This record gives sequence, structure tokens and C-alpha cells, in this order.
Amino acid sequence: MVPEVSLIRVSLRVSGFKGYLFTGKFAKTIVARALPQLLGFFEPSKGPAPKLLHVSPLYRLVGGGVECVYSYANCRGRRLVKCTGEPVPVFLDGDYHFYLGLHKSVINYAEAVSALAGAGGCFEFMGQRVCVEVSEVAYFDAVALGREVASEALESGGVKVVFSSPTLLRDPLRPSGKYKAYSPTPINVFATPVYAMLHARGSFTTARFRRRLIRLHRLFNETYSLLGGVRVKWVYYSTKPEPALVGYVNYRVNGEYAEYLAARGMDLEEWLGAVFAYTIALGVGAGRATGFGHVELKPAKKG
Repeated sequence: MVPEVSLIRVSLRVSGFKGYLFTGKFAKTIVARALPQLLGFFEPSKGPAPKLLHVSPLYRLVGGGVECVYSYANCRGRRLVKCTGEPVPVFLDGDYHFYLGLHKSVINYAEAVSALAGAGGCFEFMGQRVCVEVSEVAYFDAVALGREVASEALESGGVKVVFSSPTLLRDPLRPSGKYKAYSPTPINVFATPVYAMLHARGSFTTARFRRRLIRLHRLFNETYSLLGGVRVKWVYYSTKPEPALVGYVNYRVNGEYAEYLAARGMDLEEWLGAVFAYTIALGVGAGRATGFGHVELKPAKKG
């Protein structure tokens, strides 16, 4: 049985680029070259239907950890933000990896894995000759991952959301989607996965969408880390720096509300697992098809 949503990790060696770059653009180029039938997903959105595809930026291993690779500016200011100095350049020469998340309606994951495995070669990118050698393509069942995290989060009493790539959140309760949100509350973070899930299942209504968000708002309480765990980073995607969120936030489970839902016959683990699956595979916020909003979910430590 094909899982509802899937996550694919592509490991590769890259050489030949130096300059200012948000590497989600480069990952998107590799996917589009390997799977040209997905080109339409990288065009500007038209209409209310969400994109059921997500591409992350490049990551690399640094000092035992993982670093997201992109150009950014050092900015400061009070009333007006002032960015000082040149943006940080990117030099692609080494081993990297990126993620492709997709819904089963987009393309069969097996076809995507096969095509990406043969995505190596040299090509022109932003006026430079760049060479790529794919070393591994790994597949993950995001549904199983989401259910596992949900089970552990309900048992431990919380979940940690890590914004592993710069994230552009939006407030789903405002009438226009053009306004960004810089407070990573459960409603703002999980709005896109819930919206995508309802649309993908053909059950979207505004009332149902808002009820699901209120349920998440009552289920999760953000902790003090909301004030210190996230920060704004000024990312160069086009010609000027754009503010995005990086860091993490911890949510604690409201045990009384979880019991309330269970007493009314709701399988909270199954429902929350589905929300987490869409979060893991399709990301959060805006710009998910170009590298923004890639997140990791981790169960909170007990106590």
C-alpha cells in the first residue's frame, strides 16, 4: 500500500559553485531536472489548493552536527532594520544532502527515487558549471514516522519542533495570506500541514480547518522556549534579505484536554500522527517548494 505522504533524502557530492545562494533553489533544480513532470509545482501558486510537494535546502555535516547551507545577511536595527556588510557566500564543494517530500497524488515515490538516483551530471546553474554525483537516495514512510512521533509525544508529554531550514510562517486566521507571522504558536506552525491534509483528502471547509487548529491550540501549550529558542535570520533568496525563523520551540501536551478527547472516542494518536506526517513530509509555512519550512519533530524529554 502506498503511504499517503513520503519523504526522500538525496545524498550527493557537489562541486563548481561559489556565490550568493539559497540552496533550496539548487535542490529544486536537481529535482526538476530528474523529474520534469514536477515543474508545475515550482511555479507561483494559483488558487487555494496547497502544493503537496516540498523541497529542502542543502545540508552538510559539520563538527558532528548538521548545518543548513544558504546565504544570509547580518542585520540589526530598532525602528528600521539595517543590514551591514556583504551577505555570506556559499561554496558548494563537498558532500551534502537534501529532502523531497510529496503526497502520493504527486508522483509514485518509487518513480521519484529511481529518477533521483540517476540525477548526477554536470550542468549550468546561475552562470556556472556545476557537477553533481548522487551517492544515495533513501526513502522514508512519513506516515509511519508521524505516528511514531505522535505516540512518543503523547507518552512523554510534549514535542519539540526544530526549524531546520528558514521558515516563513503565516497567520491562518487573518483574511489575507500575505501577512507573515513571527510567533511559532501551534496554530501558526501546524496550519499548513492541516490545510494540506484536508485538501488532499477532499474534506476541506473553512469551519473544519478552524476547528482542527483550535484543537491543536488547546492540545499544545508553548513553553518559555518560544521566547528564546527561535530567532529571525535574514535570508538571501533573491536580491534583498528576507526575514525568516530558525531555531526551535517546545510544546507541552495539555493532559486534561487529551483525556477529554479520548473520552469522546477520538483516536488522538492516529489523528495527531497524520498531522505530524504531513508536517514531516511537506513542511510548514510558505515557500515550501523552494526550500523554506523544513522541520524536524522530536518527542519532548519526560519530566
